[in-house]
Amino acid sequence: MDQIRSLYANVKDNLLLDPSHGNKENKNSQNVANGKQHSTHQQERKRSPGRGQQQSKAKQKHEADKKQPFRPKHRDLEAALKAVIVSDLRAHLWAVNENFKQNHLMALKAITSFLNENLRVDVADPTFSNKSLSYPYDVLPQDLKELIDDTITNAGDQNVQYFYDLTLSNLTGDMNKNLPHLGHSVLLQAMAISNPQICVNNLARNAILRNSFQNRSNIGLSLLWALGQGGFHDPSVGLKVWQDIMVPVIELKTYSKYVYEYVHKILHQNPSAKLDISSSDFLTILSSLTTQNKSNRDLSVLLEDASKLLVERYVLSAPKTSSTFTTLFKNIQFIAKPELIYFGLILCLTEDPECWTAWRGLYKKNIQQTTDLLSFIESTSSKSASKLLGDRLFHQFLDDIQHINTELGESRKKIDGLKGSVAVLQQVQDKVASKKSKAAKSAKSSRTGATTVCCSFLLATFLLFGLTGGLIGFDTYRAGGKFENSHTGQLLKQAGLLPTVQDAWTCSLKYSARGFKWAEEHVPVYYEKTKTTVGPYVEFSIDFSKILWNGAKKGFGNVKLLVEQKTPVVVEFVEKYAPGLPKKIGDFACSTWTTVSTFTVNTYNQSCEFFKTKVFVGQLSPESLGKAFNSTQQAAAQYYSWFHEQVDFYAKAK
Repeated sequence: MDQIRSLYANVKDNLLLDPSHGNKENKNSQNVANGKQHSTHQQERKRSPGRGQQQSKAKQKHEADKKQPFRPKHRDLEAALKAVIVSDLRAHLWAVNENFKQNHLMALKAITSFLNENLRVDVADPTFSNKSLSYPYDVLPQDLKELIDDTITNAGDQNVQYFYDLTLSNLTGDMNKNLPHLGHSVLLQAMAISNPQICVNNLARNAILRNSFQNRSNIGLSLLWALGQGGFHDPSVGLKVWQDIMVPVIELKTYSKYVYEYVHKILHQNPSAKLDISSSDFLTILSSLTTQNKSNRDLSVLLEDASKLLVERYVLSAPKTSSTFTTLFKNIQFIAKPELIYFGLILCLTEDPECWTAWRGLYKKNIQQTTDLLSFIESTSSKSASKLLGDRLFHQFLDDIQHINTELGESRKKIDGLKGSVAVLQQVQDKVASKKSKAAKSAKSSRTGATTVCCSFLLATFLLFGLTGGLIGFDTYRAGGKFENSHTGQLLKQAGLLPTVQDAWTCSLKYSARGFKWAEEHVPVYYEKTKTTVGPYVEFSIDFSKILWNGAKKGFGNVKLLVEQKTPVVVEFVEKYAPGLPKKIGDFACSTWTTVSTFTVNTYNQSCEFFKTKVFVGQLSPESLGKAFNSTQQAAAQYYSWFHEQVDFYAKAK
């Protein structure tokens, strides 16, 4: 079937490229109309056999020229693309559509042939490694790009798939014959961008094609480049191409660099796109990434980064994370680098709380795997593991595992890995406790530090304003109570700022007085409204607090009753194994209580006597303190009266 299709395509190519095809019927009609002239030409041809030999030689020369290596017309591919005359291509397509109506394959073939003829450029790197990922598609002239995209869209998926596979074969064939081939590359890339899935629909056939030309590195790399274009727009497609087409040649020196870089690029490209691969494909690809011979350090770093990124994107793309957790957990031993699986498991635990339930269900049959994972969590310093150590669900899981270990330890059956699990569990719990302690200290110190800074700032502000006000007040007092005669007033007067400062001070007093009068009038009203609105909630809070208090008292009473009931039993039990110990404890408690009570009473009496005889005498006597309090009360009343007079005065000022 492939041979028939190729023959069909070659026949159509000859029809397209033969300039005399459109005029063949006209020439035949002219020869029939002029019979004599036609017979004369035949007689001349018979008389001069050398003319036929000349035509045969010309035809052979034309075929020889066709087989000769093409000569580049442009310095690079971008210059050649800019030189493409799109109007000529449109006219060529119009002629093709007139001769082959509704034949989209012929239209695609015509574009490819046209571009092959116009893009005669020497390309040293068939993978365009120093260019963008979408090169040369992204540098196509806009009208040419639109024409190609429209033709591909109109062709339909089935025709595009057939033409894609055919173009891959033509690409390798033309490169093998050293014929112009860049038109094939442009069309292959455009079709892969339009529908990335076409790159993986015939992987078995394409693998055979790769095997045929893998010893020709330029052809093989061009084939890998063409098949890998869909992966830059759909990473799932790229991973399948990488595994089935590229991994078999990854050990070959001419291919390894491109294969390593390709998988790294497709995983970094489109980070929001989800991976649509099965768990078996994922494990196969991850195994390929972790088992390669990493002789080159730079390339090995690419593979390590790609492996971690693959695990992360697979976990985040999973429709049900708990199922992914189970799959990864059961396949730890099948991956050369289990740290990558541990990373994926930790990511699952932080993403979905159901994973804790899944892990708890897997524990009894996978004790060693759990021990290894807990040991990794305890020893690693990654952000995800640190986040896990502070997770409440992780602490609960550790308690559950400890309880299960206790049950398993009490059973007579020997369980492999149980001792190691208990030891590692204790280490993890110690680290969790240490982390909690450090977090509490850090939080306390941060709160204390923030409070200290805030209080220091407020205190410094009040001291500054107070000191400034005191100095200005003292300066005004020395000047006889007139601010303009003080040193501060004279300085402001010389600077021309005294009227402005006085106006600002008067204005501030005026608006402050009005604000005080407004608050004095309206704050009680708003307070009553707030009290009415919030009152029921406050009452509910009080009632709820009473209920809690009553519950606490009831609980305390129950505990007290339980202690009273169990005390004789405990005393009897202790007396049985340690005769005389309860009596000694009781005597010690009574003597301790007597000593503490006596010390407290004596200390209180001595303190009272000290304050009576040493402190509250002289100026600190009750009589003196009473007089000072009365004087302070009178001064406060006078100040309050003066303050209201000032407020009324400035509130009425305009």
